[in-house]
Amino acid sequence: MIPGRARIVVAGAGAVGSVVGGMLAAKGHEVLLVGRDPHMAAIARDGLRVTGLFGEHHGRPRTTTGLAAADEAADVVLVSVKSHATAEVARTLAGWRNAPPLVVSLQNGLGNVETLAAAVGAGRVLGARVIFGALLARPGVAHVTVNARPVAIGPLHDDPRLLEHAERVAALVLACGIPAEARPSVEPLLWEKVLYNCGLNPLGALHSLTYGEVVASPELRPVLDAAIDEGFAVARACGIALPWREAADFRAHFHATLVPPTAEHRSSMRQDLEARRQTEVDAIGGAIVRAGARCGVATPVNARLVDAIHAAERVTRTG
Repeated sequence: MIPGRARIVVAGAGAVGSVVGGMLAAKGHEVLLVGRDPHMAAIARDGLRVTGLFGEHHGRPRTTTGLAAADEAADVVLVSVKSHATAEVARTLAGWRNAPPLVVSLQNGLGNVETLAAAVGAGRVLGARVIFGALLARPGVAHVTVNARPVAIGPLHDDPRLLEHAERVAALVLACGIPAEARPSVEPLLWEKVLYNCGLNPLGALHSLTYGEVVASPELRPVLDAAIDEGFAVARACGIALPWREAADFRAHFHATLVPPTAEHRSSMRQDLEARRQTEVDAIGGAIVRAGARCGVATPVNARLVDAIHAAERVTRTG
């Protein structure tokens, strides 16, 4: 049960984690952010400001730079680290003396919920499809740039007990000003987000383009659509219950509904390359490639995009 004034740990207070944690703190919840300096130092000194599409908010969450130091009684841990850091977070949470009763993955890609569940127990873990964009304008300030759909929170697979927890978490997030809803299963939504990201993110990152510019490019649009079609075929072959019958139906939804409100967004993959950081391509296009190998579907377009991002990572991180 999440009380009226919840105790919340945000493991990974980058842009998305700062928006959610900052807006919860502004509503009076007891929030502890786990992130990096100088962002944490600025918040400790001046509080955290959230600006942009969800309005102006100012909260004073507590901060730390180490997840082990956040081992304290909490009602929920929100995990918003990059997907390649999930295993480390899962190991740390599993070693806490104060075992978190509920963990929610607010992450990109596939496999994060499963990794957390293996460490802390499947009955304690929820997933979330997050499809708003944000950036850190400067230390201490998180800015919401775009939003396509409400944050959807729920168990990976149907579980009535976990759905009750999801409803309470969604109500908590919605009450702080972030569109949110509970769903009985988030697995199809996580795949929807991967289909949304698998072409847009690497193409935008490799060519320094916004989502809208990728879609408008006559050279890149066919590559984008081919990556989506491959991912859709993999999902179908692997038994994912997507609500669209054909890849063309999803692409129509993608171009008409998902892209327009996010057309000005610069992907986190592009931001990672520019900052010389490791990207999340292995949990997005890489996850499609691995699932395709398991389920007997060829994925040459996604494989090429993953390889291209890895090559760009090597250049930017050693240059």
